[in-house]
Amino acid sequence: MTEAGGKPSWKRFQKMSASGKNLNRRAVKIEKGVIKHAHKFVTSRLDRLTEVRREVIGWAVLLMILVGLSAGQWTIFRAAYTKDAPQEGGTYSEGVLGSLETLNPLFARSNAERSAARLMFASLYQYDNTGHLKGDLAKSIAINGTETEYTITLKDNLRWSDGHSLTVDDVIFTVNLLKNSKVGASTDGWASIKVRKTADNTVTFVIPSTYAPFLHTLTFPVVPKHVLEHVAPATLRDHSFGRSPVTSGPFKFRLLQTDNRESGRKAVHMTANEAYHFGKPKLDRFQLYAYASLDEITKGLRTSEIMATPELTYASQPENVKKMYEMKAYETHNGVYALFNSKSPILQSPSIRKALVQSVDITALRKKMPQQTGELTGPILPEHTEAELERPLTRDVEAAKKLLDAEGWTVSGGVRKKGDQSLKLSVVSLQGSKYENAANSLAETWRNELNAEVEVKIVDATDANQDVLRSVLQPRNFDVLIYELVLGGDPDVYAYWHSSQDQRDQRGLNFANYNDAISDDALVGGRGKRSSKQRADYYQSFARRWQASAASLPLYRPTVEYIKLPSVQAVTQNTRLVSPTDRFADVIYWTVRQDSVYKTP
Repeated sequence: MTEAGGKPSWKRFQKMSASGKNLNRRAVKIEKGVIKHAHKFVTSRLDRLTEVRREVIGWAVLLMILVGLSAGQWTIFRAAYTKDAPQEGGTYSEGVLGSLETLNPLFARSNAERSAARLMFASLYQYDNTGHLKGDLAKSIAINGTETEYTITLKDNLRWSDGHSLTVDDVIFTVNLLKNSKVGASTDGWASIKVRKTADNTVTFVIPSTYAPFLHTLTFPVVPKHVLEHVAPATLRDHSFGRSPVTSGPFKFRLLQTDNRESGRKAVHMTANEAYHFGKPKLDRFQLYAYASLDEITKGLRTSEIMATPELTYASQPENVKKMYEMKAYETHNGVYALFNSKSPILQSPSIRKALVQSVDITALRKKMPQQTGELTGPILPEHTEAELERPLTRDVEAAKKLLDAEGWTVSGGVRKKGDQSLKLSVVSLQGSKYENAANSLAETWRNELNAEVEVKIVDATDANQDVLRSVLQPRNFDVLIYELVLGGDPDVYAYWHSSQDQRDQRGLNFANYNDAISDDALVGGRGKRSSKQRADYYQSFARRWQASAASLPLYRPTVEYIKLPSVQAVTQNTRLVSPTDRFADVIYWTVRQDSVYKTP
């Protein structure tokens, strides 16, 4: 150690050494103090730990119990001040059956096309979730004294998805397209209807004579004049509008996706319509997947490609699908009947038809169906009229046998015969488990109970080679036809049971060839009066005659089994469906998200 100039500084060195010794002495002193305190307060008292361990453990357990009780109390009473509530946003995906060749609602024929039309296009009127008509685009209606003019006022500030105003001109333009035979729309019957603009926001329909169900015809989708007015009617189906439409419903078009040509699967991607006149839907997006087969829809559920479908029967699904999804069944305003061809040589006699009716246990038949069914008791649904409707003959096999015996049809060699002729029936059913089960059940009953010979023929309505329309329906090529009739939202069933040539010829819908003058008068009277009381009297008379002549055998009301994820909010519990697409009646309230929120006082 040196100072400046190189001379050593011994005094400084001695001072530093003394300081280090002092530091060591202090450290030793602190160390001794720590050891002394540790011995005094810890090690010297370890032998006492066993004496207080019970108290320590007891306090620890009590503390844990208090914490658990607090947590349990919060969980138990959480429901008192919070609830799970649907939240806006998210994407809903649904699988439907059928081709998706066009998004133009005027040509919608398949389930997929009709579903897309209901989601994207508004109408003057629609069915609500109670099965009743309500104004959609229409705000009010006025009907003249003779009930032949209907003047409708549109709601204010209606808009298309491209921002253009939706007006009376669009309504008139759409009706004229429906009337034009060159268009080839899926909805007909408009040729005799006149329509005119009576004010900026009112349109008047003029019909040739009083027609009580007319309001139900105003559920056609309206299309935009400003987009289609320069398109030739004959080329409308092929126009780009069918692939990228301008819409007015709760959802607007975003994208049409095609998987591949082989599978034929397509998906319509839609987004919420902010300008929708009933308010923007809670969902951000809706995706509608169109599948070519029921197996493909099941696959879509299994892989979680879709959240829901109205097309399948829940009981037939694999267990893994049942565990993932829940189901609710909804009756529709349709009826499945065994239609008796009254021109058939054997079935011309009402007694033979009554015997066929009385031999069948309808309750047992319905239990054999692959899906839930509703009760069907006649040609008119009870909710459509105030009338007390006649019910079908009750099951009485012995009475049925006596009717056949009285007509000369006796049992010989195990087969019922009349002379050399056997009691032989041809039962035709469309392909599909629900119809086939009914046909086979009836055939089994008539063979076993009545000793009739019954041949069941299953036809595929989707097979162009079979051409069911021309080979079966138009020529009435059957004795008994298992068929589903669309009964709609009104008691008018004129098209199915009136004996006019228009209804009984090849283009008509009176497949049973039903012919009864009193029934004809009642059907005409029922559609010619708007008074519900007067209509009820007419339909009560018709139903009585229909049942007395055993015109056909009512089997059941079909249901839509809506299969969906438990977490989504979709079709409400008590919804009544006039048609399957009416499941979308309150689609603006559907959600896919839920969150816990505090209840308001």
